[in-house]
Amino acid sequence: MGYVKTVVEKNLVRDSLVLMKISEDLKKIPGVEEALVAMGTETNKKLAMDLGVFTPDVEKASEGDLFIAIRASSQEALEKAIAAAREMLSKPAGAGEAEFYDVDMALAALPDANLALISVPGEYAKEVAMKFLERGIHVHVFSDHVPKEDEVEMKKYAFERGLLVLGPGAGTSIINGVAIAFANAVRRGPIGIVASAGTGLQEVSSLIHNLGSGVSQGLGVGGGDVKNYVGGLMMKLGLKLLDRDEETKVLTIVAKPPEKETLESILQYVEKETRKPIVFGFMGKFTLSLPKGLVGRASAARSLHATALEAVRLVDEELYERGKEKLTIQYEKLLSMLQPYWEELSPKQKYIRGLFTGGTLTSEALTLLDELKIELYSNAPLPGQKQLPDPFRSVGNTIVDLGEEEFTAGRAHPMIDPTIRRLRLIEEAKDPEVAVVLMDFVLGYGSHVDPVGAHLPAIKEAQKIAEADGRKLVIIGYVLGVSGDPQGYESQIEKLRSVGAIVPPTNAVGVLSAAVVASRGQISRDIVDKFYKEYFEAYIKAR
Repeated sequence: MGYVKTVVEKNLVRDSLVLMKISEDLKKIPGVEEALVAMGTETNKKLAMDLGVFTPDVEKASEGDLFIAIRASSQEALEKAIAAAREMLSKPAGAGEAEFYDVDMALAALPDANLALISVPGEYAKEVAMKFLERGIHVHVFSDHVPKEDEVEMKKYAFERGLLVLGPGAGTSIINGVAIAFANAVRRGPIGIVASAGTGLQEVSSLIHNLGSGVSQGLGVGGGDVKNYVGGLMMKLGLKLLDRDEETKVLTIVAKPPEKETLESILQYVEKETRKPIVFGFMGKFTLSLPKGLVGRASAARSLHATALEAVRLVDEELYERGKEKLTIQYEKLLSMLQPYWEELSPKQKYIRGLFTGGTLTSEALTLLDELKIELYSNAPLPGQKQLPDPFRSVGNTIVDLGEEEFTAGRAHPMIDPTIRRLRLIEEAKDPEVAVVLMDFVLGYGSHVDPVGAHLPAIKEAQKIAEADGRKLVIIGYVLGVSGDPQGYESQIEKLRSVGAIVPPTNAVGVLSAAVVASRGQISRDIVDKFYKEYFEAYIKAR
């Protein structure tokens, strides 16, 4: 096991991204076997235990303390790593970064700024945002845990003045071709998107790009916007602005179904204030009833896959036909592709384990597997599904959202830091009843520089664990991205294929593939036909 040493720095707070970078740099020191520099949250303490660097000192650390935990092959390497960690922690912010201590100073230096990205603790977000809104500047609130009353106050103020409040909790926007926070390098084009679902916006915009079209704007309004306490204010304003934008030809919504009162309000607003064709991409088992004024110019879809296809259809029928053939793999073809995988399973292997980093992708997987009549457990279950007793331990068919707070408290999001998922993958491989592990790899700005590459050692180890037990572990990896993403879309796919993974064209196809493999192709054809009709194409189509 080597030598282990931990040091606790009392009342020292650092950003989780900074700590992740320090941990990775320490692992490059010769003789260092494992390194974890993190805040003293329960999540990080469990991680230290899993990594074999847990000590009584770590146990005593509070959430306001920072700990350095090192395992090395020699005492010399151990001390060198501790010293290096302390030196890295003492360094100031990177050279060349402009720092301003109030809004007026920032705007004096950047007088043409018209959008501010806000990432502060949620309880302070309104105070900062209002300073920009009062000066006529749009805001993108990246912060989570913003009090509901603060979100309402910001959005009412902004709506009355024609200003956008993107978020809170908005992980993704694309403004004039520029990625804000987590987003992909999609080409400019005729489709405008307003979304309350971050990775939903990422998948739909990326699929639109991969189908040959493009995105004019992508506005992430945050999940709370479609709740009754906000009433869809920013979704309405976003759609109105896009309807008046000359570059936008088709409007698209990507969201979980709004609460009833808000849904009615949004529909009335769209009917009255917009004129362009629109796709209502409300995810899940939801059937939209269109008001009379929208019949003929509005479409509706239940999946990210179908939403992207329908948006493209409304701008270019030829691209749609080619794209449909590319994305929607016919069931007979899918069976023949997957049969070699299920034939290698042992009789005991029957369960699916989904390890997701994207919240919308998790929710879609839960919806689609439920539609395929698969009993599910999750840390973020949909109505009628079972709550995992312990989010850190899978049961039966389990779909886990690793971006939920129990996994991210005091840590970088798993789209940035893959440590949590790598460890979980190894644990899943030890279960003799697991047939398939389903994962998403989200590319784009803000994400890990090489998400697939960072997982390859863990994938190989998981495969070896299964092989040593006389089993074959099937890996399905959906790569969400486009060719222009900094990680290299094609190279990420090739890395997955190099270890024998199945790489589907969309999240929905990946979920269906997992169900087909685990069931050995024995899903009822009636269920499959209904699935294709309801989730691979729009169920309402504009003329």
